[in-house]
Amino acid sequence: TSKEPTIIIRGSEIYFQLITTTDEAKHGKREFEDFMGTEKFDELWMYSENVLDGWMEVVETVTEIFKFIGHFVVFKTDEFPTRNKAIVDFIQSKTPSIDGCDIYGKTEADEDVEYFLNNINVTNCLGILLRLSNNFKFPQVNFLDTCTIDPANWVTFDQLLLLDGARFFIQGSPLTNQKLNQFLILWMASQCHQNLCFLLINIDDPESLDTILGLPHEIMDPNLERIVTLPNNNTALLRGGIDIKRNDGITATLYFNWRGDEMLLTMVVSLIE
Repeated sequence: TSKEPTIIIRGSEIYFQLITTTDEAKHGKREFEDFMGTEKFDELWMYSENVLDGWMEVVETVTEIFKFIGHFVVFKTDEFPTRNKAIVDFIQSKTPSIDGCDIYGKTEADEDVEYFLNNINVTNCLGILLRLSNNFKFPQVNFLDTCTIDPANWVTFDQLLLLDGARFFIQGSPLTNQKLNQFLILWMASQCHQNLCFLLINIDDPESLDTILGLPHEIMDPNLERIVTLPNNNTALLRGGIDIKRNDGITATLYFNWRGDEMLLTMVVSLIE
């Protein structure tokens, strides 16, 4: 739902974008794009006096023509703020369940984001990529394969425990080192996030990492390389790190790394024989 709302259709034989525009001169314009040799697709512009209504009409048409096996939505809350609920209602009428969604915006839109997540079931991957109020409550209750939250100013300790998924990428959270320590202790006791495979989260105080590591752990030789089995039965190569054990024998390897001026905690869950 960008300024010129777009529909992207991808298949084994086709890949094209249908773009609605208020510029009559663009109507019927067609371009072929070759993105660095890896992505090749056609772009086609269609004029509409009201681009959102025109976009909805095109969605109606393509869903009648094609049988889709997956749906992904990019929801930009700032583009049509007075019609966000109507957009959600329309998407729900076409498909009440979608594989993934990225939500963008520059202004707080708690109500719109909450309405989206309460009315459309996101089954696989979700990106909440806009600032919400500190009081925002995450309504998504089903399991997610991947969840990205940036900024995560609203992710309190209780909210973190309620998130359910395999992989989390969390930036800008207010969680203290003490809260991260409590989270790891609960994980080690199998009291939270038993399906977790990967976590990346910012560290509030890089000067007091001992607070996070105030739990049983083993510092591995930084040159030690290990091939481990991940929860999805794939394998991965780990080098060094700090191991912690869950009470059922599952291992999580922790890493502390700088990215720019921010330190991040990375947690990789695996079965180490």
